[in-house]
Amino acid sequence: MPKKKPVNTEPEPPFHTTNTLEGLTSQEAAARLRIYGSNELQGNGGVKWYKVLWRQVANALIVILLIATALAFATKDFAEGGVILFIIIMNAAIGFWQEYNAEQTMEALRNMSSPTAQVIRDETRTTIPNNQAVPGDIMIFEDGDVVGADCRLFEVFNLETDEALLTGESLPVQKNLDLIDKAEQPLGDRLNMVFASTTVVKGRAKGIVTSTGMKSQIGQIATTLLEVDNNEATPLQKRLNKMAYFVFLAAIILVIIVFAVHKFQYSNEVAIYAISVAIAIIPEGLVAVVTLTMAFGVRRMAEVKAIVRRLSSLESLGAVTNICSDKTGTLTQSKMVAVRVWLPSDGFYRITGTGFIPEGDIFRQGEMKHDEFLTQEEQIPTGSGSDHFLRALEAASLCNMAELRRAHNPENNGE
Repeated sequence: MPKKKPVNTEPEPPFHTTNTLEGLTSQEAAARLRIYGSNELQGNGGVKWYKVLWRQVANALIVILLIATALAFATKDFAEGGVILFIIIMNAAIGFWQEYNAEQTMEALRNMSSPTAQVIRDETRTTIPNNQAVPGDIMIFEDGDVVGADCRLFEVFNLETDEALLTGESLPVQKNLDLIDKAEQPLGDRLNMVFASTTVVKGRAKGIVTSTGMKSQIGQIATTLLEVDNNEATPLQKRLNKMAYFVFLAAIILVIIVFAVHKFQYSNEVAIYAISVAIAIIPEGLVAVVTLTMAFGVRRMAEVKAIVRRLSSLESLGAVTNICSDKTGTLTQSKMVAVRVWLPSDGFYRITGTGFIPEGDIFRQGEMKHDEFLTQEEQIPTGSGSDHFLRALEAASLCNMAELRRAHNPENNGE
């Protein structure tokens, strides 16, 4: 008899478990990446030029003008047909140019940054592209980090995160490891979790990735936005479509009247006259006027650094009388920067620059008495300044664990 093999009574580790000290192996991470997919939010497939072009001609008024063009050429009225065709092409070109450039700008902004994540792989702490993080990865967070995926924390040291993007709460949330015994809990009360796209404002922690990509909380919001119907016509478009149908019906009635006057006796002269009357009632210049008006509106918006993705959205914006919005995350970013420094032995300094962009200047304003500066402010060259000021900058930098890196982008010369 063949010798029986011993039965392995040790249970196989569940697929979702991970050794918190060793992390995943590279092979296991690659296998999970194939199963769960890339850790990134999915869009609508990027910018498609033909979709942008289709939006410029997919309306009733343009269809009527195309029919009028065909009829004009059929009756050998090349002047009228050429004018209408030129207006159609000019209208489509202006709208396409404005919207396609806006879409390209938005796409460049989305691709400008290349976020990374610190994980433990093969028993080694390493930095990987964030889109390669998978469920089960051990992720490490420090001051200033943007959380790359939804994680369950298992090691926390004075951790606070900014969750304004998800919850609208402007104050940082202090995290802990306490067990939550409720099956359903609001995001703001899940204190043993951190969520993708939130920011670590203080402390450090380790967590195991539970959800990535579109399965994360921010991904669920993105899924909801993708399901919104963005093709609904604006009030102006609806009115223009109704007018186009009315004009088309009126043109048909005029053609019938012309033939009725001639007792429905067909001849080339009668047909040409009837078609000419029908074409004359169509306002071919209206679409150009509407598009040019919207284009000038886009230019005005661009002057204040606002990107308009669709010309029709300006019409909806122009009808707005009041905007009711949550301030944090919409009008503000829940981020603060130092704009003024006072040193007891050195006076006041003014600091320019906003956000995380590492650009700005420092101006010494001198001492102040009775709300007036004793000296006019002077700009301080980089790397210089009084000993007191340089020591204050050194102390501030030593207390800050965050790092700022400029993402390289060939399209904007590394800026």
